[in-house]
This record gives sequence, C-alpha cells and structure tokens, in this order.
Amino acid sequence: GLYRGDGAFGQFCIVMPEQDAVVAITSGGRDMQAVMNLVWEKLLPALKAAPLPADALGAEKLNKGPAGLAVRPVTGQPTSPRAAAISGKRYAFASNYRQIEAVALESGKNGATVVVWTPRGESRIVCEPGAWKRGRAAFVNGVGGRMVASSEQPMAASGAWTGDDTFTLKLCLYETPFYSTMIFHFNGDQLLLDSEHNVSFGSTTTVPQLVGKATTK
Repeated sequence: GLYRGDGAFGQFCIVMPEQDAVVAITSGGRDMQAVMNLVWEKLLPALKAAPLPADALGAEKLNKGPAGLAVRPVTGQPTSPRAAAISGKRYAFASNYRQIEAVALESGKNGATVVVWTPRGESRIVCEPGAWKRGRAAFVNGVGGRMVASSEQPMAASGAWTGDDTFTLKLCLYETPFYSTMIFHFNGDQLLLDSEHNVSFGSTTTVPQLVGKATTK
C-alpha cells in the first residue's frame, strides 16, 4: 500500500497512506534498495497508530546523528619523499573527452595545490590532509555528467599523499549530491590519473584512466 517518487542518485520519498507518513530521503547513494530495506526493516514496523511516549534520550540521540554526518576527507601525509621532485612539474595529456589538458601538483608545508588546465583556463585547487578547504573552481572532474562547469562552482577539496608516489584528491560539490576522487600515480615522467565518482548519470562511476607526460611547457 506504499508508493514513492524518485529523483536522481537516491533522492526520493516514500508515501505511507495507512500510516499517515512520508519518508523523505536526500542522499548521494548508489544503492537505493539498501536504503529502502532499512525503511522496511526498521522504520515501518515501529510506526504505530497511537502516539509514542516522550523519549528525551532517544530524541537527543536522533538529533546528534544527522549533526555528525560528513563526507570523510582524505587522510595521509602532507608531503612525501618524491614531493620536491614532482612539485610544479606540468604533465600534459593528449586530447581526451574529459577536456583535461594538463595537471601540476605544487607542494606546500601543510598541503598542496592541484593545478588543472582545461579549455576554460586554469583551476587551482588548494587542499590538505584530514580537512576540507572551501573554494570555487571551473574544473569539477566530470561529476553530474559535466567535465568543465560553465562557471566556477562552490567546491570543497581534501588531499594527501597516500603513498610515496601517489597523491589522492577528493572534490566535493557541497551544494549538489556529487563528490569525486582523483588518484595521481607518479611514475618517472608519467602521470597515471584514475578517477571515481560517488554517483553518475552514466553506467559506471569509475572513469577510464588518463596518462600524462612531463613537459617543459
């Protein structure tokens, strides 16, 4: 006797006429069925015709839960043994559907700046381990079916060295359901770039690898 209205990426509502209730869910989840299973198994059986007695402890716990929800930042090291040799070096990519022309990583004392060149110009993304740095950028790493935004978007970034030759960057478009992860593998004069989105309009959230080469330009 229930029905629902669906949006994209796990944003939907479930209407329960018999219980006189509506469950509204906003998320960036890949598995809607898992969310609905929780509603069927936990919430629906607990709904009763009569009002529930007051439960101050339960209400406090409920309020604390959503307040503590967060997208986890990248944890790792602010630098690596290879950081100095890589810092500022520009890696160029052949023409690709993601419109990434080149990438550079500039190392700092407490973090790094990822520089991305696209047809719209240069985007500079400041990040550090274990924290989110807010800013704006035209480069959005293809989330929501877009490679380069039509204008600068509000974005939070977190990044760290997760290996001696690997830098991981996470971008969160916090006014949307989207966040994505970029993993930079430095191998000699090559940069192997892997990416993944939390959700996507496409058939997969994993993006094909790009290979860049160090250049003097």
